[in-house]
Amino acid sequence: MSGTVLITGGTGYIGAHTVVVFQQAGYQVVILDNLCNSSIDVVGRIAQITGHVPLFVQGDIRDDATLNDLMSSHDIQGIVHLAGLKAVGESVQQPLTYHENNVQGSLQLLKTAQAHGVNRFVFSSSATVYGEPQHLPIDEKHPADRQANPYGRNKRMVELMLQDAQHADPRLSSGRAALLQPDRRS
Repeated sequence: MSGTVLITGGTGYIGAHTVVVFQQAGYQVVILDNLCNSSIDVVGRIAQITGHVPLFVQGDIRDDATLNDLMSSHDIQGIVHLAGLKAVGESVQQPLTYHENNVQGSLQLLKTAQAHGVNRFVFSSSATVYGEPQHLPIDEKHPADRQANPYGRNKRMVELMLQDAQHADPRLSSGRAALLQPDRRS
């Protein structure tokens, strides 16, 4: 894959490490982050590590105008979606906020990506989709039908949404290997 990778939540802990890996591999990176769980200072730290300042856009995955502008202005070839609210306890106290941000935001991001022909999509899920383990170690064949909190259900809903979207449009490549597979836009 060549071109630019959009990394949502790219100034968070996992996001910043992901940006570093992509930049060190020679990719152009655009970070989209609303900074609700991170700091703009991370962009400078990424630049210190990689010798290259990634393009940073402060914005929200729920904002259609921001997403359209970003995808119209850059040759986005793939998305690594790491943005989202992340505290299990908070998700129990504020379930609707979590559903709006994590599920609705992911839906908006995917719809906009597809409208712009971006078909490579990696989503950061969580072991919380498996709920209380029925056996150890937990593997991907473990049943994912017992989430114990809204955060886990959010992650599972987005997984299912991506599976449905990929079933409807086989050009969509989502999952671990999505950025490594040949382009299936044609």
